[in-house]
Amino acid sequence: MVFELTDALGESISKALENQDKRFLVDAQNSVLVEEGGGVCPDEGRYYELPPWDSADGFSLMEEFVNGLHSPLAYTDLQEALHSGKGVFRGFKDVLKRYPLIERRWHFFKSRALLNYVNGWYNSLRESWGLEKLDSEPEETENLLLDDFTFCEYDFSKDRQSAQELLKQAVQEIGSDFSDDVSQAIGDLWLGQFEYNAQAQKGFVCKTFGEETAGCVLWSPCPKDSSSTVLISGLFVEKKCRGLGIARELFEKALDSLKASGAQWVIIANTFIPDLMQGMLNRSGFKKIGSTWIADLLGV
Repeated sequence: MVFELTDALGESISKALENQDKRFLVDAQNSVLVEEGGGVCPDEGRYYELPPWDSADGFSLMEEFVNGLHSPLAYTDLQEALHSGKGVFRGFKDVLKRYPLIERRWHFFKSRALLNYVNGWYNSLRESWGLEKLDSEPEETENLLLDDFTFCEYDFSKDRQSAQELLKQAVQEIGSDFSDDVSQAIGDLWLGQFEYNAQAQKGFVCKTFGEETAGCVLWSPCPKDSSSTVLISGLFVEKKCRGLGIARELFEKALDSLKASGAQWVIIANTFIPDLMQGMLNRSGFKKIGSTWIADLLGV
């Protein structure tokens, strides 16, 4: 008996796969799930078995999610939970509770993966029924970054202090591997750049819906009276919020705004550039000259 895999039925099957205590079947006649037993058993006519899914599959899904994370703190803690040797699933959930944004992404990731798996199983059934396969990729229905954060223009009077705190955090991280003098030197260099032409600074700030600053990007005319050249004086993201795409979103907003204002040259000088950000700069048309990155916005 043929049945339609509705959105509601697909979600019910996805949830049932994670239930290791009960076995469910698809009632093709009514397009609903029913519990196996009491005379109800798979017959491939009316009652269909669900695709196989066990704890090993669940563990593999968690591993795939964690291996794709770019948030260093969450990644380290979740890896530790996965390889703790006991209570892995409970430990994984407990760690996620410490990272609400990552937890939200996990649920979204898991939901999409399970729906994709169920759709693949359903397409196998359709083939056995002599029917064409359907598109098995769930539609993208959420922009998680914009659901979790707001992006607004930098306000010197309101946002300067929180931007300075992000700068201090970045200096502490870089300087943790060096002596106090070296750490202070790095801090002085970055602060000097941060303070350069501060009154003319523009930029964007990323905030949580609790109004906590999660990141910022700032720039100033350089030289100070230039209308065509700017210096990126800061691109910082709160440590616990990294790996969520905030830096990329801030940077893209900055470039779009600079292009719209008629700026041509963008300079990033004398600062630490992580490997991931170097890839972003290359894709955005920046060229490295010594320790400085420069982009011609008119040529991008």
